[in-house]
Amino acid sequence: MNRPRVCTVVSCGESKQDLDAGETVPARELYSSSVHTCKDRYGRHSDGYYIMSAEYGLVHHRTEIAEYDRTLDNMTDTRVRAWGRDVADDLRDVLAEGDFDAVVLIGSETYVGALVPHFERLPADVLTPWQTSEFVTGVGRGMSWCNDELNWPENVSSVDEIGEVVSEG
Repeated sequence: MNRPRVCTVVSCGESKQDLDAGETVPARELYSSSVHTCKDRYGRHSDGYYIMSAEYGLVHHRTEIAEYDRTLDNMTDTRVRAWGRDVADDLRDVLAEGDFDAVVLIGSETYVGALVPHFERLPADVLTPWQTSEFVTGVGRGMSWCNDELNWPENVSSVDEIGEVVSEG
């Protein structure tokens, strides 16, 4: 049996590189926290890797972006719902075009929560290990989960090995 094709989507981070005006870097390099480093390590072991950015929406990890100062935590509920719908629409297209079996969403309840109403529209199994794993009881445990090579998509033989399936596309 072939291993599942997994797309990973991680949330952006508040700590960012200090870039000059007009300067850009690949999205995965913009965020500078230790939490993002762990999420990035996991994402790089996936068949597809994207970042859900409060400013730019869903971006491929190699897409060049500029520094920004925006978070979902400071947006109105209406704006967060619109952001979630837009990101889910883009993610649906990515998952269909890439023929992914599953998408792993790694991020805070705010970011992952904004996508929950759209899970059933996604054409792949949706996994939210930071919200559903009994092991992940906080950010530190989430970082440990991301760093554990046994959890990396390239090392699993089924979607069930990654984490609890929230919905099936």
